Amino acid sequence: MSKDIFISYRNDGCSNQFAHRLASDLMELGYSVYFNPNEQHSDCFPERLKNAVRECKDFILVLSPACIERLMRDDDIDWVREEILTAKANGKHIVPVLVDGAAMPSRPEDMPESLSFLPYVDAVKLPDEYMNSPFTTLLVGLNSKQDGRDRYKDAFNSNPDYPVDQIFSQLSDQAKEGNVEAMYELAMIHYYGVTSADGQSSFDYEQAVYWLRLVSEADHPLCHEAENILARMYYNGTVPAEPQSYEKAMEYIERAAPYSEYAKSQKAYHLREGIGCKFDFNKYLDFLKEDFDTGDNMRAVGLANFYIKYGKYDEAMAVYDSIENLTPDINYQIGMLYRNGVLSDPPNPDFMQAAYYLRNAADENHVNAAFEYGMLCFRPTGRFRKDFRSAEKYLKMAADGGHATAQYVLGFMYKSGHVTRDLPLAVEYFEKAKAQGNSFSAMELASLYQQPEVQNYQRAYECALMAAEHGVAEGEFLLANLLFLGRGCEPDVNKAYELFKKAYAHGIHYASVMVARIDKLKNEKHI
Repeated sequence: MSKDIFISYRNDGCSNQFAHRLASDLMELGYSVYFNPNEQHSDCFPERLKNAVRECKDFILVLSPACIERLMRDDDIDWVREEILTAKANGKHIVPVLVDGAAMPSRPEDMPESLSFLPYVDAVKLPDEYMNSPFTTLLVGLNSKQDGRDRYKDAFNSNPDYPVDQIFSQLSDQAKEGNVEAMYELAMIHYYGVTSADGQSSFDYEQAVYWLRLVSEADHPLCHEAENILARMYYNGTVPAEPQSYEKAMEYIERAAPYSEYAKSQKAYHLREGIGCKFDFNKYLDFLKEDFDTGDNMRAVGLANFYIKYGKYDEAMAVYDSIENLTPDINYQIGMLYRNGVLSDPPNPDFMQAAYYLRNAADENHVNAAFEYGMLCFRPTGRFRKDFRSAEKYLKMAADGGHATAQYVLGFMYKSGHVTRDLPLAVEYFEKAKAQGNSFSAMELASLYQQPEVQNYQRAYECALMAAEHGVAEGEFLLANLLFLGRGCEPDVNKAYELFKKAYAHGIHYASVMVARIDKLKNEKHI
């Protein structure tokens, strides 16, 4: 199993003791450390030790005076030298640690040619009883980083009540005797990789499929669970020696569906998308209607969504009308039917009805409903009145819930002062939207970062670059202007000129003025 840090040392007393203490302290702090003192006594350099060096991020080389003296002698066989050369050959981050008063040779030529690079590598000098400060210096220089979540990174089986090898052996014996429960558990162990292989997880899909097929053929309730897993494996293409097959996945799903809610949901997905079977509108509709009278909101919503997808809005609304307790998502869906006006022919939006349902959903933290209701308040139509304070409240709910467009609109409100003008807050929400790929937020930031309250020309340039690369005309103009003036970047009149022309072609009329200005400048300066 690969480790982040490899500790190399010579078993010369001082180095040995220091390396033990260093490894213990690093592991206590949560680092993943390869440290195997027994390897140092092997008659030949083991391949697994080289592999550990190849797979590490940091190669810590503990150097005592005796170790350095030994390395300076060009011995034919030296295991520390082999480790160093393997680390060098594989481009590892080598960190020499000098202990017990050790010092690197002052001249590289004092080292054998193969190790002549070593005196040039920055070393950390630690006293035998290293203090916190130099020890911290060592930690800061590592590529491997302390992460408490990795404290148990290499703990394969820390539950003494579940000895994996022993239980695996027992299940194997029981499965061979025909115990279906044992067959199923054994299959799951192979499928999820719980089996032991020198302290590592070991996935064995071939064995998993073997036992799952036996379970699926048994007259036992678990046969349908086995069919679900086999269907998943055929769907994902993980059945050994067989190609991925949606058709075979569907066969197992069909067998399990009458007995398994999970299989039933998978059957709905396959029928709806025509995966592993031919799409048949009426067959899928009949499937959805089978359990419609059970009062299951999830199935009712699935049926309504299917109607909406194919433009049967009245049928969808009839399904919603039959539901007694409306969930936030159902309120949202009904609100959008009214918002889009699709319940009449020709379409005629009813914003008052839409607002009622959308607000009900938004007040129960439905992010999309909060956005839609906020937008109704921000730019109302019909008889719905403008209400910037409500718009701010609901758009903030949506924005804080991760809705990128809500973040953009809220930033615009704070920039423009619809309720209150707050440029730092505008920047905050524009940045959130930009991080989700909203190019118009990048354009707004390119402009805002040139304002005194939040001025940062480098960020303005970076944001303008993103907006321009996404084809936002005003972003092209702002980037051109920054390049022309050399704000947040090196001035580049030629690039600015081309961008001004693009911005003009995309509708920014003032860009033509700048194109003319640069033409005049070129004529005057002959650039």
